[in-house]
Amino acid sequence: MRRLVWIFLLPLLLGPGQAASEGIGSRVFVVERASGSLAVYDYQARKLLPKRITDLGNLRHATMIFSPDLRYGYLATRGGKVSRIDLQSLERTGEIFTSQNSIDNAISQDGRVIATAEYVPGGVTLIDAEDLHLLKEHRATFEKDGKTFPSRVTGIVDAPGNRFVCVLIEGGEIWIIDASQPGFPIEHRIPTNAALPYDAMITPDGRYYVVGHLESDRVSVLDLTKPEAGVREISLRDPTLKYDKNAPVKLPHMASWAVAGKWVFVPLVGEKRLAVLDRSTWEFHRSIPVRGHPVYAVRSPTEREIWVSFSGEEDDAFVQIIDTEKLEVVDTLEVGGRIYHMDFTPRGSHVLVSANRDNKLVLVNAATRRIEDVQTLESPSGIFGVWRAFRIGL
Repeated sequence: MRRLVWIFLLPLLLGPGQAASEGIGSRVFVVERASGSLAVYDYQARKLLPKRITDLGNLRHATMIFSPDLRYGYLATRGGKVSRIDLQSLERTGEIFTSQNSIDNAISQDGRVIATAEYVPGGVTLIDAEDLHLLKEHRATFEKDGKTFPSRVTGIVDAPGNRFVCVLIEGGEIWIIDASQPGFPIEHRIPTNAALPYDAMITPDGRYYVVGHLESDRVSVLDLTKPEAGVREISLRDPTLKYDKNAPVKLPHMASWAVAGKWVFVPLVGEKRLAVLDRSTWEFHRSIPVRGHPVYAVRSPTEREIWVSFSGEEDDAFVQIIDTEKLEVVDTLEVGGRIYHMDFTPRGSHVLVSANRDNKLVLVNAATRRIEDVQTLESPSGIFGVWRAFRIGL
């Protein structure tokens, strides 16, 4: 009887909204692009929290990272602003403008340094994660016809050894920055043989940095354990297909690549297929035909499935599921119009999907393939679960 009394009294003692919402491990921050705000969803409680974080600026291509102790989240906007969010109170506790135009951010392994990639004026900005003061600016430039020009920087990721890795678009270089040394030196500058490296990703084990090139069907792969060896170029062409022109003209966002088991799954804009690369050799293995032009390929934590989303109004409401052993499509789901982002929950039980055209966030059971919850949001796009704090490169 005494235990029952405490069960009933505990919510009252904790105060309104505290009993079920104190835990933050199931919180998901969803970008509402049109309103410049973040909605907060608890996927275990199946509810939106009543508080939104507003007035965050231009959230097109916004990214959010998290401190290792899950005290703060850091949202980087396209307008060059980094906002720090207290993950418990959901209050904005600080902000800093790092540039006029930025894209992507990353946090060091020790959680002390935030790095942002800058388009304008071009470079990498390093800030203190605790109080957001400026630590270092690495300006990116390149030489042409005897003159010096600024270069945009993209593809910023954290890497093992308390390092950051990024790529210079016009400069055609990969930088490895050591965040554990005074002055945060650029310890390696590795040229890319192909021009205009416009985006990049790091494999989940933190070993390989993979760079896509504009208007090219090739990617550059750098082994971060042997950076002095330079990059190797890999073709994404299927030798069994005939091409009228260079394809793909533009790869999607490189974070859309999925690495599972012995394979790397690459969605290709302009082609209705995924390229499958051998993870050990980085050689082309085969293509997987899909229903439309694939945008995102997202792996399950089990590495048994890849969920793929598409562009184009005829296809963008659908997700196709690929078996990573059979290397074929095994299911197709209709989830919601204009799917912008997907992510698995940490143990792979569910998939979160933002359907931008339908203004909804959808929770799909990964085992049964059934929709278990739908929440109405305004122009939802990026989905950022706090578990990203424990993944390399996010």
